[in-house]
Formats: sequence, C-alpha cells, structure tokens
Amino acid sequence: MGQQPGGGAVTDIGASAAAEWAALVGTAVLGTDRRPLPPPAAGWESLGRDATSRLPDAAVELLDRAAAVATARRAGIRPGPALTLMPPAPVDPRPVCSDTASLLLGRLLVGEHDVLLPEWFARCRSAGLQIPPHLVPALLLRGRRNPTFDAAARSVIGQRAAWLAEAMPELGIKGIPTAPARALAAPAVQPFVPPAPPPDSGAVVSAIVSTFHDQAATWAAAPQLRTAVAGIDPVWLPALILELNRASFSAVTERARVDLLGLARTRMQMVEAFAEAAPDGAAIRPDDPAGTRVRLAP
Repeated sequence: MGQQPGGGAVTDIGASAAAEWAALVGTAVLGTDRRPLPPPAAGWESLGRDATSRLPDAAVELLDRAAAVATARRAGIRPGPALTLMPPAPVDPRPVCSDTASLLLGRLLVGEHDVLLPEWFARCRSAGLQIPPHLVPALLLRGRRNPTFDAAARSVIGQRAAWLAEAMPELGIKGIPTAPARALAAPAVQPFVPPAPPPDSGAVVSAIVSTFHDQAATWAAAPQLRTAVAGIDPVWLPALILELNRASFSAVTERARVDLLGLARTRMQMVEAFAEAAPDGAAIRPDDPAGTRVRLAP
C-alpha cells in the first residue's frame, strides 16, 4: 500500500502499477493513432502526466509515463536471495597435452579409430599431462554408458570429474569421492606401459598383410584386424603402412585396407605426439624391458 504523491487517498501502488503498465502496453501495441493514451492510473498522476497536461505528441508522453512506471517499479523491488556460488574447479598443476594430441582425442571421440582411446588415455596419464578442459564433458558423457571407458577417462581427468558432476547435474554424471580443498597432485612421469604386445609383432604384421594377399581382409574381418593393429609394437607401424600401401587393389579388400591404413597412421601420430613430451623427444619401445628409446620413422 502507498499514498499518492500529491497527498491523496492511500492506494495499492503494486496493483495500480500493473494497471498503468498494462494500459501503456496496450496503447503501444496498437499505436497512439489507433488507441488514445488513457489517463494515468490511480497513484501515478504525479509520476506521469494527468489528463489536463498532456504533451502534444502522444507517443512521447507514452514513453515518459512508461519510463516513470519502470523506474518506480524497479526502485521498489527487493533484492532476491543470494545465489550459491560453485567452488572453483580443483587445481590441476599438470600441463595440458599438446594441440596435436588434443585434436587426435577429438577425432577418436567422434568415432574415428576409437579403438585407440585406451592407449590415448594411458599415454596421456604416463606423460603426466591433463586432458584439455573443453573435452572433459564429452568424455564423461560417453562414460555414462560404458563403465570401462568411464574408469579410464576419470583416471586421467582426476578430481575435476566430481566437480563437473556437481556443477552441472543436468549432465547426469556421477560424482566420485574426492578429498576437498586439495590440489590434484601431478603424477610422476613414467614410461608408457600398455598391455603386453604380441610376442612377435613382426609376425602379426605379416599375418595382417597376408590376409590382403589371400583376399580374406573383408569388411567383416575389419574389427579383428583393427584390434591387431592397435596391439602391435608401435615400431612396426611404419612397416605395416608400407606393406598396406603396396597391397594390390581389390574390390573385396579395399575398404578394409583404407581403414587399417588410417588407423595405423593415426596411431603413429598419437605415439609421436606424446613422444614430444618425453625429455629427449623419443618414444618408449614397449616390448623392451630396458626402456630403449627409438625414434619413429615419419
């Protein structure tokens, strides 16, 4: 409730403001040429202009009165409750992986040779690097339907997974127990140790190539061939690429050949991208217990 500025009877300013605003909006929608400007509602005579002191231009008067109502209503609004701010994301001192590795991860996430995702995570973790923040939501969303993938991704993401689950519950991401207010310690850089490669990667490469000579590398056999290419010692990738390039064209095997070529080249790019993070820019040969470093062929 309030009193008219001129000292008249007590008026419900809230109700009269709504009435005044509705009348002004109606006139603005139809236009002052089609609907005459109504007199001010009760309680607004001294804020706008009364019926005896109208401006020659009705449109200008309408804007004057609308400004007066908007100002008065805005001045009477009480502040709402303070918003609960989310705590900042946990500190992650690890450097972000290279742009090349980040682009490769983006390609793998959209389905391009995604058989390499576990190795990408393992190499990133072993190199002491973190996943680019803009890719974290996509990784966690994908992990909702694949627990094994989720565990591998979270092992690299760290505490930010739980933070994002709390900050954006609409994503449907499950949080994980974390120690609050504690920085994520950067893991020690360790040589990449993937699952043990076949005892003789050279023999596996020969077997892959022979499937093309025997016309057995059909598209139906591609999943098994991809798994084989993803598991061989990386130092054999250049030889595999060379042999696949030499394979004769065949309508039966061409689709699988192109797919495996892309997979082998992508894996080489991934190995080399993470090798750049090594102290001397070399790659670790996984099947060498002595940790011999070998440079990969371009």
